[in-house]
Amino acid sequence: RHPSRDRVTMSTGWLRGVVKAVPSGDQVIIAALCAPGAPPGVEKTLTLAGIVAPRLGRRDGSSADEAFARESRASLRRALAGRRVSFRVEYAVESINREFGVVFTESGENVSVMQVSKGLAKVKAPGGNDRAVANAEELERRELEAREAEAGMWSKDPAVLAAASQRTVVQAMKAEDVLGALRMKPTPAVVDYVLNGGTVKLVLTGDGATRDQNITLSIGGISVPSVGRKGAKNEDGTDQGPEPFALAAKHFTEMALLHRDVRVILEGLDRRNNFIGSILPADVNDTSFVNVGEELCRLGLAQVHEASAAALIGGAATLRAAEKVAKDQQLRLWHGYVPPISSLNAMTTKVFDARVVEVISGDCISVVPTSGPDTSERRINLSSIRAPRISNSRDDKSNHEPWAIEAKEFLISRLIGRTVSINMDYARKIGEGANERTLHFATVKLPNNKTGGDPLNVSEMLLMRGFASCIRHRSEEERAADYDELIAAEKKGVESKKGMHNKNREAPVHRTNDFSINAHKAKTFLPFLQRAGKCVAMVDYVAAGHKIRVSIPKEGAVIAFCLAGVRCPQRDEPYAAEALAYTRSRILQREVEIVVDSVDRTGIFLGTLFADNGRLNLGEELLRAGLGSLHPAFPVDRVHYGRALADIEAAAREVKAGLWKDWTPPIVEVDEPEDSSTGELVRVGVTECVAGGRFFVQKLDGSKIQEVTDKLAELYDGVDTSKPHDGVFEPKPGDAVAAKFTGDDKWARAIVTAKRVGDKPVSVFYCDFGNVEDIGFNRLRPLKDPTVTTVAIPPMANFCALSFLKIPRIDSDYGYAAASHVGKLISGQAFHARIDARDRFPTTKPWEIDAQPAFSLTLFPDANARAAESVALDLLRAGFARVHRRAAARRLDRDVLDAMVDAQESARRARVGQWEYGDVDSDDDAS
Repeated sequence: RHPSRDRVTMSTGWLRGVVKAVPSGDQVIIAALCAPGAPPGVEKTLTLAGIVAPRLGRRDGSSADEAFARESRASLRRALAGRRVSFRVEYAVESINREFGVVFTESGENVSVMQVSKGLAKVKAPGGNDRAVANAEELERRELEAREAEAGMWSKDPAVLAAASQRTVVQAMKAEDVLGALRMKPTPAVVDYVLNGGTVKLVLTGDGATRDQNITLSIGGISVPSVGRKGAKNEDGTDQGPEPFALAAKHFTEMALLHRDVRVILEGLDRRNNFIGSILPADVNDTSFVNVGEELCRLGLAQVHEASAAALIGGAATLRAAEKVAKDQQLRLWHGYVPPISSLNAMTTKVFDARVVEVISGDCISVVPTSGPDTSERRINLSSIRAPRISNSRDDKSNHEPWAIEAKEFLISRLIGRTVSINMDYARKIGEGANERTLHFATVKLPNNKTGGDPLNVSEMLLMRGFASCIRHRSEEERAADYDELIAAEKKGVESKKGMHNKNREAPVHRTNDFSINAHKAKTFLPFLQRAGKCVAMVDYVAAGHKIRVSIPKEGAVIAFCLAGVRCPQRDEPYAAEALAYTRSRILQREVEIVVDSVDRTGIFLGTLFADNGRLNLGEELLRAGLGSLHPAFPVDRVHYGRALADIEAAAREVKAGLWKDWTPPIVEVDEPEDSSTGELVRVGVTECVAGGRFFVQKLDGSKIQEVTDKLAELYDGVDTSKPHDGVFEPKPGDAVAAKFTGDDKWARAIVTAKRVGDKPVSVFYCDFGNVEDIGFNRLRPLKDPTVTTVAIPPMANFCALSFLKIPRIDSDYGYAAASHVGKLISGQAFHARIDARDRFPTTKPWEIDAQPAFSLTLFPDANARAAESVALDLLRAGFARVHRRAAARRLDRDVLDAMVDAQESARRARVGQWEYGDVDSDDDAS
């Protein structure tokens, strides 16, 4: 034997040990003293010499208990179980394999004398195998005193004798019925047998229908090594023995609980219908009681069992702390244990404050740190909880999980715009290959502004309201720092039957009418919104600084909404990210007011948006911050708030705010009315002629065309156009791109004019030259450099027409000839142009066949040329134009008009051009 397992003193014949069990009123099992957690040592079963107690019946029911048998055993059990004693073997009877002796408590009391004095044992006369004991006289005297006092079995009270002799037949109850009667109630019991370190058999001793019921209880929250099953075999045919440390764990539990009075709290049933619960001391003031689950974990004889730990009344925090002690010291089960590497080792900042900008779902938010080296927006998932999932599909048949909307709306109401504290807990990788991404999980706490107390754990708030459930982690899995508090919060939600835990209440059904997916449907809804005036709405999504999706709860509608007249940069344009962040930070998932003016042909509603109780006009604020500009087609003077927006934009330009930092004024600034002439001459170069006498020009003085061309060549000349762009690139109509013109194989800026269809060429408009082309997709690249975007440098091709002339359309008899002649006269030539008129609201799509020119010009070969030397007169003399007399009469001097009419009449008389077969007008050119 190992010397540390038998700490006995043999010198005087007296031994010391701990009473492990009390089988009857005159017999004890004494174990040798050993260190906690050590394997079982020497044990001795000792029958008290000189006395005999009433006999207990057999477990199989073949014999009944004698009167006072239970009382006798209970008295001895309460006096000795788990206590240290001194004992000596008086004699042994080999025929029955028993040892008889005397036992003294630590206070020096003779246990045999104690039992006889209480009338719970009789003095046994010597004879046969029984020998006389040294204190026989004292025992006889105490028995006589007990008889005289009518104690115990010597009582003459019929009621006492009847109670002691009563044989109650116990009908076994179903486990579910016992649990229903005693769930979560501290109930008196006696530990009758220890199956293994974590499982015991108990006899319930409380009053009521459950009295004397035998139950099997697993101590909640722990898992212990198996002692093996009788007759079980291993795969190789050998007997299945106990697992390592199984016997040590069982011995510890026996020494701590066997035959003790305890209180038990039943918390649930396992799959074998065994109870799961906690064992408490019978006396709440008993400081010597050992919490077996906690001590087994501390000694390395058990592990925390996650499934049952979740049901513990006080949580599993103490168990985890005890287990951590064993892990740190590598005790027993944890020998050679190496702690897992934290998934957050690469993260430098694990605790920080952040402002919540979006709630993605009931367990995921998007935040922006308020300080630190990295203040970029990031997603944070709430640790160790799962909220009902929200469907990402916009299909009417695709439903959210029950209570998903309520969970999300709860977080929106509590968190949006608030500053919270973030404590990172762990990270998880999901997906595979290109779809792999890392999710970060954290504990999020909200300041308690109402009471000024401890911060509120957002996850606990969700769990208590039944808007989420707690994840049951595996043993070594990382989890929330306050995981046990989350388990307790979930219990409160279950007990209060809130949210998803209320089986008697169906989850609310959310029905909305989505007008954002059908343009025709949106137009039918316009009158309702216009009559409503200001509508209260909730911003669900921000697509760009000026483009959002809102829900209108009163109408049960969802619409796409754009700020009327204001356009923000989008996608890869400069300041697009800033504009998007600005709008998100101020209105996303907040209540706003919208005033709808109109709806465009794609079903997007246009209007004004007010936030912050009407104090913030989003359109004005975007313009003021330089994060947006007025749409070129916005009728400033036709809308009551248009001039205010124009003034705000002008002020932003003056201070070079935002996207106006490197702003270059447009080709011409004309402030005169549409029908006035500036008389100013501008040097221009004609880059492209189109039908009907219309053409595109570039301003030559201060032109940046060479700068743009050189920059594009620097960026893209090394690009292999035999392959498409390597990356995500799917330009939409209206997007600016870099295109390699097939005419000269040079890169130029272009605007996509039509949606790409399969592998067919893409239609583009070269915005610096005015020509169009259907070009292969491989010859297109994204225009990402901020110095050459159409915001930094506006398109340099200006759509123009010759002033005061009527030129045949391309589809008329002389349209093609006229277009050819105009091309010969001006294409590729430089002129001095007089600006006679300018459209205040020029088209944004000059490539369309019915687009109206932005400028009306008179072209002269040089700055000193007379009016009679303009290109217009050359065209009139060739017979491919007529004078627009009504317009010319209002704007031109009489002698200039006469010269133009004379040129037209000379062509008529000569029957040239369109005059070949006589007059082409039905009036006298008065119109």
